[in-house]
Amino acid sequence: MHNERFALVDGQAAPAPQAPGTAAEGHPAPERGKVPLSALWFGFIGGPAAWSVQALVNTSLTAHSCYPRLTPLSSPTTGGLRGIAFAVSLLALAVCVAAAAVSWRTWWRTREEHQQGTGRGRQHEPSAALLETGEGRTRFMALAGVLTSVLFLVVSAINTASLFLVSPCGW
Repeated sequence: MHNERFALVDGQAAPAPQAPGTAAEGHPAPERGKVPLSALWFGFIGGPAAWSVQALVNTSLTAHSCYPRLTPLSSPTTGGLRGIAFAVSLLALAVCVAAAAVSWRTWWRTREEHQQGTGRGRQHEPSAALLETGEGRTRFMALAGVLTSVLFLVVSAINTASLFLVSPCGW
C-alpha cells in the first residue's frame, strides 16, 4: 500500500508539501555519507594535537634536562636529549602528514557537495543558500582540516629544525 498525501492544486491531485525535517526533504549536507565523521575530525584536529604533544614533551624534557635545580646547566643532564626530541618531532610530523592526507582525501570525495541532487538547490536565494541550508558542511570541514594540518605541519617542521639550530640549554 502506498502512503502518500495529496493536495488539490488547481483541481488536480498533487503531492502535498513535506514538513521541514522529514526524510523526503533531504539533508543539508548530502555528501556526508561518503566519508566517516572520524576522518573529518582526525583531519581537523590531528595536526594541532600532534604539534601540542611535540611542544609539551620537548619543552618539558629540555627544561628538566637543563634546569634540574635552581641554576641552569651548560649542557643537558639527559643523555641523547636531541635524539629523544627528534623522535618525538618525527612522530608529530608523521601525524600531521597523515591528517593532511586524510583531509585531502575527504575533501576530494565531497568537493562536489551541493543541494542540486536533493531537489532543494533553489529553495533559497543563491546569496543565502550556503548559510540557510548548511550546504557544503562536510566539504568545508574537510578543507579546514587540510589547512590546519598543513599549517601545523609547517610549525612542527620549524620546531624540528630548531633542535639542530639552537643549543638545548641555550648556552
